[in-house]
Amino acid sequence: MVSCKIMVAPMRMRLEIKKKCNFFWLRAITDVDITQCCAKCFIGAKDNRVYYGTLHKSEAVVDIDVKQYPNAKAYYLCGLSDGFVWELNTHVAFVPDRNSEIHIETDRYKLDITNARRINFWDYVPNPPGIFTKQQRTCRNWIFANYLKDGMPL
Repeated sequence: MVSCKIMVAPMRMRLEIKKKCNFFWLRAITDVDITQCCAKCFIGAKDNRVYYGTLHKSEAVVDIDVKQYPNAKAYYLCGLSDGFVWELNTHVAFVPDRNSEIHIETDRYKLDITNARRINFWDYVPNPPGIFTKQQRTCRNWIFANYLKDGMPL
């Protein structure tokens, strides 16, 4: 009997901070909890290299292989702008894909991720049963948590 293990191409992320930010964080999402808001709605491994590499930096480069987890549904990079200006925050959801790359450049940062495909969830409007606050309903993390919970396409 021959055993065959599927090899996933490593995702390589290069994040260059060009203007001061509060911090970025990266998480491998294995599950979600929509009763929570912001980063707390994601269950999974944190990659502190991104957080500590960007914390209160005006300029920085984080260049890493993204740690991949076999039970991760998706990965999420969130950047909180200097002064926590909601419109300037960064939200990038992605999955491994050896045939794709992510390239984003703004005046605040430049992001390149190889062997990854971005998940477009911007137009998704969740409507879970229950009472949820305006803060939850406008939180991009919470919206993406619902996107995953509802089985939307990755």
